[in-house]
Amino acid sequence: MKQLLIALIMCVMFTGLVSCKKPEEGKVEMTHAYEGKDETLGQAMKSASRDLRRLSISIENRDWVEIEMWAKELKEGIGYSCVELYMKEHRGVSSEFVIMGSRFYDSLRNLNLLCKEHDAKTIDVEFSRLLTTCDDCHEVYKEKEDLPLTLRNDL
Repeated sequence: MKQLLIALIMCVMFTGLVSCKKPEEGKVEMTHAYEGKDETLGQAMKSASRDLRRLSISIENRDWVEIEMWAKELKEGIGYSCVELYMKEHRGVSSEFVIMGSRFYDSLRNLNLLCKEHDAKTIDVEFSRLLTTCDDCHEVYKEKEDLPLTLRNDL
């Protein structure tokens, strides 16, 4: 038994020595946090519109996991892409723009809470409120040439 144990330990040590290789030196790539993000407001809005359609489908199907996922994507798409890009292109946004953004985030937060509770009765009403916040903001702030379709018709 003792000989078997010694043989096993020696095999493990020998295998470890043979398999140890000098780490290959590789080229280090720099990645950017915003690499996958949209570069223009138009691209960001198209992505947000796609995410909104996907959220709508997941709400219709009552797919709670996907509702939460697409709501998060929409929050990032609208909040971190569209709003920031809009503010870069249009210096000096009004307080009304900030208030509308706050309504959007409140609606998304409520949608997430309803999703966690699996509240099928109220989620449609909250999703309608979310769409209204989008439409209200677009009515005031989206330029005419940027309006290929309204969000409600896009769904």
